[in-house]
Amino acid sequence: MSHSTPPCRYEADVPLHSRAYYGIGGRARFIAFPSSPAECADLVRWNRTEGLPLAVLGSGSNTLFSDDDFQGTVLSLEAMQRISRTAPLELFVEAGAENTAVALELLRQGISGGEWLYRLPGRIGGTVRMNARCFGGEISAVTAGVFVLSLDGTLFMLQPEEVFHGYKDTSLMHRPGIVLGVLLRFGGFGTQEEIEARMNGHLDERLQKHHFDHPSCGSVFRNNYDAGRPCGRIFEELGFKGAREGGAVVSLHHANFIFNEIEASAADVLRLAGRMRAAAFEHEGIQLQLELECIGRFPLKLLDRCGVSSVVDRDDPDYGWAGILDGPGTPEAGGIPSNFFPRVLLRGPMTGYSGREMEFPSGVEVRLEQLMPLSLAAIECDRPFIRWSTSSPLPAGFMVPPEHGPDADGFMDRLWEYGASELFIGGGNGPYLEFEAGPSGLWLAIRFEGLRRRAAGHLRPSGKLWRNGVVVEFEEGRFGMTFTYGVLGPFIEPEKGGGGVLPLQCCACGAEGSLGLLPWWNEAPEPPDFHRPERFFRVILD
Repeated sequence: MSHSTPPCRYEADVPLHSRAYYGIGGRARFIAFPSSPAECADLVRWNRTEGLPLAVLGSGSNTLFSDDDFQGTVLSLEAMQRISRTAPLELFVEAGAENTAVALELLRQGISGGEWLYRLPGRIGGTVRMNARCFGGEISAVTAGVFVLSLDGTLFMLQPEEVFHGYKDTSLMHRPGIVLGVLLRFGGFGTQEEIEARMNGHLDERLQKHHFDHPSCGSVFRNNYDAGRPCGRIFEELGFKGAREGGAVVSLHHANFIFNEIEASAADVLRLAGRMRAAAFEHEGIQLQLELECIGRFPLKLLDRCGVSSVVDRDDPDYGWAGILDGPGTPEAGGIPSNFFPRVLLRGPMTGYSGREMEFPSGVEVRLEQLMPLSLAAIECDRPFIRWSTSSPLPAGFMVPPEHGPDADGFMDRLWEYGASELFIGGGNGPYLEFEAGPSGLWLAIRFEGLRRRAAGHLRPSGKLWRNGVVVEFEEGRFGMTFTYGVLGPFIEPEKGGGGVLPLQCCACGAEGSLGLLPWWNEAPEPPDFHRPERFFRVILD
């Protein structure tokens, strides 16, 4: 067994019952608390190298952990709770932010449309992942984009139509990936008095329905609208109020709630849920799906009886694994063949520098692509290998005219002073590269030997130094560069088993000094400084 530990803040040998609303679960080998997309990507890569099962935990409000110990890593998003305003009616929210915190921020800003999130248990990442709804609100109606980290290290933003399939159904529930952030866009403003009144009305209704009487995960089953009435009504008609298995009991007030009344086990909850599901099928002819998510290793018969998808345990065929993002029997990372090129490594809009969110123009998007396999690029090192591009709906607002003209080929030192999209390559305490591009075709490339220390020949940089390895590309609304392996190869770190890792960071200086980042940083340094190789995101190259 490896003695390696997670590459971010973590706890070892953690009782999972203390991390879930149900108060049920064995012990986890590790719970890790990444605080940024870069730390999340490093953790996922480390965990796969270690060959450990991986599960993701939001607030535990919709999670039933197995009674068995979890000999793997639970990735907790609780350290990623940033909420920032990116436009008058738009918020950028990290996946670990509590739903209630989002509702309170909307109240503070006087934005209506999110009152139903108040006291809805859970974090916004899980709310989006399952397309939660209540009190007439549904998260799909206010989601403008979802940032997802795939298991192959790709960070990208999905559009709403790529995510939401219908009532409590999304593509995120059927593909390996971790929701890291969400763009929420609302329809209008309201007075704080009106917004707060609606929030308190929703809370009163929850209290009247005794939602918080005992530990639970709320509704156990998703409503099946073919039945013509909610699950709670069906189970009430079937006489399940007060039904019990061990320490698990059906609520006397809402028959789709199973409470942990007296030290219930996960098996107790699933046995009771299985009885309820079988009765609904026998009397109503409907197959119900669990709304709560099972995570860990469970008796296979219980999972099957509850309709839970699982992978049979390799050591004991009477048990199965459920809710595992990576580990025993799960698909290979990403689900994209390694010979499929061009391959997207990073894609999405820039977010504002922490604390300065609304200063950066909305809609500036970055895309980074690998154009050919790493092994081939190392042989044909003069061919285009990586493409970096930035698109902006308002290029003129992205950059102010420079006071002094560039070189004949558009090369211009100190381009950042006038506005540019920037790409840093490299990491640690060693050499790194800085590339800059603007919408009119201006560009800059500099090599540093150490932090802000320009390499020999770059004190007065020249485009001639990059003539054989960098091609500048620009057209209306899009600009960037392609790079050969000859330029980037020295900064690629080899991976065990093949492939490599390239540390990088996309950022931008917009007009009037606005600043953007992708991936975003939390607790960004002040005064602003992009030269922070220790914060760079590490993409995986095949």
